[in-house]
Amino acid sequence: MNDNEAGERPDESDLLSAQMDSGIALAKAGRARLRLALPHHREQVISTHSTAFQSLCRVYEIAALTADDLRKEVPCREELLAEYEQLCRDIQADAVAMLEGQKSDRWR
Repeated sequence: MNDNEAGERPDESDLLSAQMDSGIALAKAGRARLRLALPHHREQVISTHSTAFQSLCRVYEIAALTADDLRKEVPCREELLAEYEQLCRDIQADAVAMLEGQKSDRWR
């Protein structure tokens, strides 16, 4: 019997590992999510293919999937969920900045 069968919730690292090992095309899925989240930048999201932007899309998808999983938990780990929701907003802001040509030490 694994931890989940015993009624224990997965820890954060288990959630992240599950997302990274899910087999989905993370960059493609993250790009699609960003298109929905950033309607004013939809065309730029589609046409931007830099390595940094692809990495950002991948990270966004992992964060969004983890937040989705956390929303499904009963009882909800509200503090951890809030952290992932904020992370998603921060990544969206980074995406907008990147698409608008701003510079940051976080990407090149």
